[in-house]
Amino acid sequence: MSNNQQPRRLNTGGARGSGSGSGNSGSQTRRTVHTSSARTVYTSSARGGAQSGARPAHSASSRGTSSRSAAYHGTSPRSAPAHSAPHAGGKKKKKRGCGFYIFVTLLVVLVLVIGAFAGVYHWVMSNISPDDPAQAISEEIRTAEEYRGDVVNVLVCGIDYEEGRNYSNDAESNDGMTDMILYVNFDVKNKKVNMLQIPRDTFVGEIAGSTGKINAVALRNDGIPSLAKLISEQLQLPVDYYATIDMQSLKEIVDLFGGIEVYVPHDISYKGSLIQQGVRTLDGDAAEFFVRCRYGEGYANSDIDRLNMQRNFYSALFREFRTLTVPDLIKMVPVAVKYLTTDMPATTMASVGLSLLQVDSADMMICQMPVYNGQPYGSGKQKQSVVVADPVGTADLLNTYFRTYGEPVSADQLQLASWGTTSSTPTNPNVQYMGQLDADAEAEKEANGVDN
Repeated sequence: MSNNQQPRRLNTGGARGSGSGSGNSGSQTRRTVHTSSARTVYTSSARGGAQSGARPAHSASSRGTSSRSAAYHGTSPRSAPAHSAPHAGGKKKKKRGCGFYIFVTLLVVLVLVIGAFAGVYHWVMSNISPDDPAQAISEEIRTAEEYRGDVVNVLVCGIDYEEGRNYSNDAESNDGMTDMILYVNFDVKNKKVNMLQIPRDTFVGEIAGSTGKINAVALRNDGIPSLAKLISEQLQLPVDYYATIDMQSLKEIVDLFGGIEVYVPHDISYKGSLIQQGVRTLDGDAAEFFVRCRYGEGYANSDIDRLNMQRNFYSALFREFRTLTVPDLIKMVPVAVKYLTTDMPATTMASVGLSLLQVDSADMMICQMPVYNGQPYGSGKQKQSVVVADPVGTADLLNTYFRTYGEPVSADQLQLASWGTTSSTPTNPNVQYMGQLDADAEAEKEANGVDN
């Protein structure tokens, strides 16, 4: 960045708490243990005021004494009016107690609630499910039958739709590239989660079209199922379901949270935007810049360094999700409907979600596929910078963390696409645990005297 260009500071702040030096921290209140929360309006009690108008309870003992006293003196505590007496020989009409009407009312309300819930459920599922049933993951690449229930493997992709840029051959289309590819192995039985980041520039061959990169596979073929099939074949990994998220949703999700607290390991500065090192509260725009940036100081390895930086955001996002209340989840439904697509059945989604909340952050691992810098692919204007997977390092990584329920694979068994390389040493898979990332953020806050 030139010296005469004043960087534009994004809307970020220090960690919320008494030690925060950000103007943001006072206005963007959140539901966390170290700050007053705007969300506590959903959980703080407003019942006290409502109780002041409640009918006072009558004393059972006083009523009993009054009745007994009347009986002792031979008088009735309540004398019915003469005209209310039944006619001689007539049957007294049996009245239904108020309990009957309460029961009917509750039954009607219950039916209405169930009906409304069912309507919302079908509306949500119809919007997040793929339009074409053929867009579901094929049975051939799913987890082996004997391991289903013990492990679930999900392909999570972030779709980058860049306004004004058409990736496909259709001039009217603005279909995006899968610029974030995360293979998630959820070991339900042992309550562990292992995540594999696949660099978007990974060379996979002609199936990706003129770019040769993995992020173009879905666009150039038959959608995400094509990408899942390629990953299954080249990496010998099963895929049960997929979920795609429009990267634009990131801004809305973060702003719904009222900002998100993220540990920034080093300053990020590019084209006038700046996020300073430290524990920072990022709004939607700042969060988008944080996860997208791959240029400037600290990004010598471009996308590889960006993948490492994104882990701090994943860690922060998972911490936030674990604190969500029911009203928070309700607020997120429109965002999910607008930006999420998945072939996962609702029952499986609910089961996986609940089980995921039981996983300790110390048992959530994230790593990236080791790669070499590759020779340019293509020619002329179509020439692309690519990276090439390291077969030996990849096989070792997969056997250690992702093939715990099956037979190990050798480097020769992987069907990785080969291409010329320009580096002699592959990148480090950089195995990290979310618990350690959380600890790094806490250590940073303590070092700067920020209260929790």
